[in-house]
Amino acid sequence: GTALVARMAKTFNKPVLVCAETHKFSDRVQLDSICSNELGDPDRLVSCVCTPSSSATETGATKDGANSSCLCNWRSTSGLELLNLTYDLTPPDHVSLVVTEFGLLPASSVPAIIREKDSAAA
Repeated sequence: GTALVARMAKTFNKPVLVCAETHKFSDRVQLDSICSNELGDPDRLVSCVCTPSSSATETGATKDGANSSCLCNWRSTSGLELLNLTYDLTPPDHVSLVVTEFGLLPASSVPAIIREKDSAAA
């Protein structure tokens, strides 16, 4: 998602503007964090057209010419789990400006917005 695009933009010295409403800001979501990150259906990561009569080859093509993922039968592979994280974390140093309902903010101001939001809710 956004983290990958922001990393590439930083690599090529391009500015990254993030447009987001402040209610979407969270200090709980972390990269590789399962406890606070919403998990999606792992089967959505795999595009399968396997049928009982068509077995997939290593390249993903079936005998009848259909395309199939090499992960089509991932559930039967011992020790393999697919993790479909719904959110990613974009490092603040990859973001030039955040556009919010409060105006243009540097990424370093996001924690202050989160604190303000939390104190207003209390």
